[in-house]
Amino acid sequence: MLLLESVKTIGYQTVVALIGFLAVGYALYLRRLPSKDPGEDRNTYPYAPLKVLILTAAVGGGHEEAGRTVRAELERAGCTVAMADGLRAMSRTLSWLLNQGYCSQVRNTPKSLGTVFAVTSLRAGAAAVRATVSLLFAKRLLKVVRRERPDLVVSTYPLVNAALGQLRSSGMLQVPAAGIIADYGVHPLWVAPALDLHLVVSRRSAELTEHAGGNAAVIRMPAAPSFYSAPAREEARAILGLPPKAFVALVVGGAWGIGDLGEAAQCAANAGAYTVVVTGTNVKLKARLEERFESEEKVRILGWREDMPVFMAAADCLIQNAGGMTCIEAIEVGLPIIIFNPVLGHGELNAQVMELMGDARWVRTAEELGVLLRSAARRETFLSAPSREPAAPMVSKVLESLAGSAPRPARTRRLLRPRPILASVSLLALMFWFAFASTGVALAAKGFRTPIPGYDPSPGKISLGVRVTDPATAAALESTIQQERMPVTIFANTRAAQSLRPAEKLTFGIAEEPGDDGSVLPWKVRAEAQAAAAAIQHSTGAQPEYFLPASRTNLASLAEAPTHTKLVMPETSQGDPHPGLLIIDTSGLGPEAARLRFMLALQDIQDKDLKCVPLAEL
Repeated sequence: MLLLESVKTIGYQTVVALIGFLAVGYALYLRRLPSKDPGEDRNTYPYAPLKVLILTAAVGGGHEEAGRTVRAELERAGCTVAMADGLRAMSRTLSWLLNQGYCSQVRNTPKSLGTVFAVTSLRAGAAAVRATVSLLFAKRLLKVVRRERPDLVVSTYPLVNAALGQLRSSGMLQVPAAGIIADYGVHPLWVAPALDLHLVVSRRSAELTEHAGGNAAVIRMPAAPSFYSAPAREEARAILGLPPKAFVALVVGGAWGIGDLGEAAQCAANAGAYTVVVTGTNVKLKARLEERFESEEKVRILGWREDMPVFMAAADCLIQNAGGMTCIEAIEVGLPIIIFNPVLGHGELNAQVMELMGDARWVRTAEELGVLLRSAARRETFLSAPSREPAAPMVSKVLESLAGSAPRPARTRRLLRPRPILASVSLLALMFWFAFASTGVALAAKGFRTPIPGYDPSPGKISLGVRVTDPATAAALESTIQQERMPVTIFANTRAAQSLRPAEKLTFGIAEEPGDDGSVLPWKVRAEAQAAAAAIQHSTGAQPEYFLPASRTNLASLAEAPTHTKLVMPETSQGDPHPGLLIIDTSGLGPEAARLRFMLALQDIQDKDLKCVPLAEL
C-alpha cells in the first residue's frame, strides 16, 4: 500500500520514466568493453616529459579553478598537460542536470542539501552512488584518455573520481589516477577507494579520506599565479580606491554568489567596516543588494571580478560560505577567514574542519558575526591569518612520484557485474521510499538535524492549526480565534489569504494547493506556494513561517516549500487529539460550519487535558 501511495504521490509517468532510465542505462552497460587499453600502444621514452590529463567539471567555479591552478603548476614543473571537462565527457545531460540542478537547489531549496549530504555520508549510500555513475558513464571517459594518451589522470570532481576508480579497478585504465579535493572537509562520496591517491589540503582531510577507504597525501594546493604576486595592502587599497585606514571586510559567495551575502554585508556595515561584496555571476543578487545598500556609502556591491587577488590583499578579513578554492586563495594571501552561513552539508563540514584546524572562524549567527566584526573594526580583537600545512609538498612532486611508482592492475573483461547493479537499483528504491514516505521525514528530523515542527512533540502539548481555502471562512475563523485567545496557526492558500488581517498572537502558514494524483509538477507547486506567501504577507504584514503539504508530508515537500518556511508534520488521527500538531481542515466549509468544527476541536483538547501551545514551542 505504501508503494502504491508513493507512486500516486509522484505520478505514474514519473515512475515509468525512472524505469525507462534504468533500462537504458543497463543496456548501455551491456555494450562490449573496448578491447584495447588506451595506454597500451603509447610511445614511452625515458626522456619524455610527464603528460598529465586533468578532468574537471563545470559545476560551480571551484572544480575548474582547481584544474587550472594544478595545470599551471605542472607546466611550470615541465610537464605536458591536457585538460577536459570529465563530467561532460561522461554525459552532457548529466553535466547539465547537475550544473543547473545544484545551482537551483543551493539558491531555492538549500535545506534539501543537508538531507542529500546525510544520505550519501553513509558508506553504503556513497558506494551505491559511485556504482551507479560508474556503470552508466565510466567507459565514456576512455574516449578522452585514448585521445590524450596521458601518463597520469587527475580529477577534480567527485563523480569523475568514481568513474576513474571503476576504470582503474577493472583494468581498463592502465595509468595511475588521482583525485584532488580542495575542501578541508572530505565527504565520503568524494572518495573513490580504487583511485591510486587522493590529494588533500590538511592532515584532518587525509584522516577523513582514509576513513572513507581511500589513500591520501597532503599537498600544498596551488592558487592562481596572480595570488602569489598580490600587492601589499596599502598599494592594493590605492589601486581599488579603498580608504587606507578603514577596516575592510570582503564578502564573497563564490562564482554563483551563494550564501546570505546581504545579511553578512549588513552585519559588516553596522559594525563600522567598509564592506565590499562580490556577487560573482549572480546578476539578480547584485541588483537586489545595490537597491538595498543604495544609501550606504561604505558598502560597495560588485559582480564578477578578475582582480580578486588585489581585493584580498586590500581586505582585513574575508567573509564567505566555506568554498574550498576561495579558502585556498585567502591562505596564500594571508587573509583571515570568517565563515558565515555555509552551504548545508559539505559547506558545514568544511567549516567544521577549518575551525578545528584553526584556519577559520565559523560564526553561527548574525548577532555573533556583528559582535566579532565590531570588535575587530575597533582593533580590540585580532583576526589571525590562516597558515599553510607545514612541510606539505607541491602537487607536481607528488604526481611525478605517483606516475613512477603506481602499479598497473591486472586487466579483466567482465561484461556483467550483478552486485553493483543490484546495489544501484537498491539505492534508487531506498531513495524513492525515503523521499516519498513520511518515515523519511521522521528520519531526517531525528538524524539529519532537519527541524520538522510536529515531529516528536513534548508530552502533554498540542499545537492547533487551521487549513482555510475560502476567504469568508478565513475571516470568520481569524475573528473566532482572536476571541478565544488561543495560540493557533492559520494555513491559507492564495485565495483565502486575501481576507486575513494583521493579528499579534496568530502565526501564519501556507496551505499547499491539492493536486490531482501527483500530476502537478514540484516547481509549479512551489510557484503557487510563493504566491500564497506573498498574499499572506500583503494581507497580514507577517511573513508565513510554515508550509503544510496537501496530503502526506515527505522529503519531496522540501522542494515545494518556500525557502524561509518550515515544513510541518501534522498528526494523523481524527477525533482523538494527542500530543502533536492537530490540523483542522475547513476546506469546502462555510463560516458557521468551520467555526463549529473549530470549537469542537477545542473542546476535545480540553477533555484530553492537553496544553495548547504555539507551534514554535511544540
